[in-house]
Amino acid sequence: MFDLVVSGWSFFFRWPVANASVFREQGVFLGPLLQMCVYLICSAIGFIILPARFEQWSVFLGWTGLALLTGFFHEDGLADTADSLGVSKFDSGVSLEKIHSTFKDPRLGTFGVSALVLFWLSRYSFSQNVVFTPLVCALVCLLSRATSLGLGLYFYSRVPPSRSVRSSHVMQNVDFRSAVVHLLVAVILGVALCFAVGTYANSSAWALEHSMNFFLNWKVTFVGFFLPIMSTSVLLLLMVRRTEALNGDLLGAAVCTAEVLIMTGIALGIESLV
Repeated sequence: MFDLVVSGWSFFFRWPVANASVFREQGVFLGPLLQMCVYLICSAIGFIILPARFEQWSVFLGWTGLALLTGFFHEDGLADTADSLGVSKFDSGVSLEKIHSTFKDPRLGTFGVSALVLFWLSRYSFSQNVVFTPLVCALVCLLSRATSLGLGLYFYSRVPPSRSVRSSHVMQNVDFRSAVVHLLVAVILGVALCFAVGTYANSSAWALEHSMNFFLNWKVTFVGFFLPIMSTSVLLLLMVRRTEALNGDLLGAAVCTAEVLIMTGIALGIESLV
């Protein structure tokens, strides 16, 4: 178990730890959990050191601390994906070589900068909403990463372009059953998230009976969980088909997209119950 934690930490946080590559494929599964724990620690530190009137900024500090420790792991994937798709502008006449060379270009282009600005502005707007406590945001962090990884594993086993020579080597030894299990865990997390939002929101109006209403309201559950996940899966599938590959950059873009969509769905769901 220790080797799995070490490999997962080294892969997602890019820290050179001994024996990190021995169990890398299995260690990847622990990445979402490790990142959630780091987010909780960073946001808890912010909650402790910030004055009471600025406590809500602890949510934003949690994201910032996680991004710094991971070396902006997922944000880099979002920017590279935006630049690569921006180069082609979804034009099938652009060669795949040009698209994939843009993935590897360390420079940021117009599309990449725009995507990062929009992503962090979205995070900032969510951090000012009292509903998004550190615990709720930690669950969103875990859910978006677990679901995106599960979708990637599922596509790799079922979508032919995902298994091209341009795809990431990390998923080559992961089978379809692992993908299904991972997606199932993500669904369970999504249900837990719907319950946790109502239970742990800051407003006193959200008593236990309100959280049960939130949990049982199929419209809220659909908007806050299933619709974002379905949208992310469709977007990831379109990107895989356009690039004819499945790499870490595309999964990073899926993580960022899922996070924004899930939090938007939760906010919309809560407004429908107020």
